[in-house]
Amino acid sequence: MSSASAIIDELKAAFPAIRERRFEPLVNSLQGDEPAQVEADFSDKDDWTKLSPSWLDRVPDGLGSALSFLSNEAIRFYIPAFMAADLAGALHRVDPAFHLVHGFDDKSRRRKIRADKRETWGDVACACWDRLAQDQVCAIVHYLEWRVERDGTDIEHRVVEALAAYWYPRAAGHWPDFSDSCVIH
Repeated sequence: MSSASAIIDELKAAFPAIRERRFEPLVNSLQGDEPAQVEADFSDKDDWTKLSPSWLDRVPDGLGSALSFLSNEAIRFYIPAFMAADLAGALHRVDPAFHLVHGFDDKSRRRKIRADKRETWGDVACACWDRLAQDQVCAIVHYLEWRVERDGTDIEHRVVEALAAYWYPRAAGHWPDFSDSCVIH
């Protein structure tokens, strides 16, 4: 198992620190005030290594819900900042592991997002994370393994399921296909 500081170094090596351009879109929703606030808060944040852990834990407006509203491209850029803050023990509201696990664990993978749609949470999760490079996937695997080691049974089951179903195959260079899955009602 890697140490927290070694995983932070791995994140810094695997994920570009500075975004090349503004993400269009920056958020995944236009409904309500939170997405607009997340967009305003992140619009000028070009370097994830410079984001304060305390800011990440509160954004937006003390709610700590930014990861739920960032677009796929934006979350792929900012997720290492949240993981590094978690590795440093600085997050109290935000759980980056949830966003790396949801859609890949047994409970959510085949569940339809809406009853009138075919799309599952597994489809959404794959669309978000399938564009990561191999070294980025490996850094996420090491972070999730660290979370299992740190938290034990508190989160172990879901994280272990997600590691087995998606993250380990991806680290080995395979893209799991959830399209033939049965939908859970």
